[in-house]
Amino acid sequence: MSRVSSTPISPQSSLFRLVLTGGGLVLLLLASMLPMPYADPGRSEPALPELREAESVVGTPSLIAWTTGAGKWVGYWGRREAVRCPAGGSLQSAWGTDIYTDDSSICTAAVHAGLLSSNAGGAVTIEMRPDIGQYAGSYRNDVQTSDWMEPWTGAYVFIRDPSPAEPAIAATSHMQLDSWAGQAGRRLSFSCPAFIELHTVYGTDLYTDDSSVCSAAVHAGIITRRDGGMVRIQLVKGVTSFSSSTRHGVTSQPTDRWTRQSYRFAATPQGTPSPPTADTPFSRVPAEGTPSLENRGHL
Repeated sequence: MSRVSSTPISPQSSLFRLVLTGGGLVLLLLASMLPMPYADPGRSEPALPELREAESVVGTPSLIAWTTGAGKWVGYWGRREAVRCPAGGSLQSAWGTDIYTDDSSICTAAVHAGLLSSNAGGAVTIEMRPDIGQYAGSYRNDVQTSDWMEPWTGAYVFIRDPSPAEPAIAATSHMQLDSWAGQAGRRLSFSCPAFIELHTVYGTDLYTDDSSVCSAAVHAGIITRRDGGMVRIQLVKGVTSFSSSTRHGVTSQPTDRWTRQSYRFAATPQGTPSPPTADTPFSRVPAEGTPSLENRGHL
């Protein structure tokens, strides 16, 4: 990837000249200068996926190890990720019941929650949650989880019946989208805080995935720096060149030969849930009709 710095192109303006004859006096009258939308005549709009009315869903489950926890997603409250536990796994440490500390083995917690077996493995979906302060262990499905009765860095719960409307993800001013690599086409909602601290943005209308999502939203005119608000993006692949512009008090930077994903903004679906808090309810019992572990070959 190559970053190329350049001075932002200023908006075009109209100039009206009124020439008054007599006495050799020439009077130049400047019309009011109105900003025009930035447009690069040499830039062609890439073909983008059509935005459908249906809500996005969590992508294809990614394979994880039985030792894997959710620590890398701490701070992304409301983020959902689908993961797949391999068959023949070995139980690891986990803390909590129904809501687990972020360092708990996801696969082990899934067995404890009755969602899969260590013999067969399987896919589950988690949702990141803020710390609730204390986590009581329990014995379930031949798995004993431990107590942790002090504050922790974060937690997660299992989504047994994923809702079509994912909650918005709590975004900080510096949050980027590079941790969603390989998920082109997925749409995500973010809740940006008030009084956004501006960070680097690359592109115009389409932004590189290392651009601050809240700053890009201000640049795009979707929210204001003072008020923040909820925004929605769609991840895109295959765009390599991004132009700079100055909009709404934010100057974006250009870059070319980009090899990773980018994103564009879309309409936020009505009724999108706000990011979860420590008090947001979560499922504490297996969903009705869930097969028992005895029928799944659990040891």
